[in-house]
Amino acid sequence: MKQLIERKSRWMASHITDAEFPTPLSEKGLALYQDTQATVEFGPYQACDSSSSDSLSIYPVDCHPLTIRYALVLANRWQNNTDKEAVIEYLTQIMFEDNSPAQLYVGFFKGKPAACGMVFNDNEHGSLICDIAAIPLPNQQQLVAEMQQSLATKAINQPLYSEQLG
Repeated sequence: MKQLIERKSRWMASHITDAEFPTPLSEKGLALYQDTQATVEFGPYQACDSSSSDSLSIYPVDCHPLTIRYALVLANRWQNNTDKEAVIEYLTQIMFEDNSPAQLYVGFFKGKPAACGMVFNDNEHGSLICDIAAIPLPNQQQLVAEMQQSLATKAINQPLYSEQLG
């Protein structure tokens, strides 16, 4: 699992570290993202028996407008508005190639972006369900759980690991 997490971290950083002219704000956003990732705990994914309502319409991020929506939702993990701005700047730099190991997803609730998550696939080490977040709504925890369950069905490699959500 450690190699899987390290590979995902390198892939996420590459969007800034490999950029010819990264902005100072995107570099700050990467640092904030990495600091937060250092505190995230992962473990084997345990399927839940909880009946998830299908309140989210979940779409793969395949264009820049959806990347922006993904960034706006995930940035809700940061409380400080200046930090949020930096994280959004960083996340909107994510670029995808056809053979990308990561697939981002945005979940829409009542027509608005409300949840997000990523499946990072590695043929050698398994799949990682990560970066799951939802905007602050009364049903925020339900949206997070629904996103996590949905992403588990999209993972293509075993073993399957996920953020340990509280």
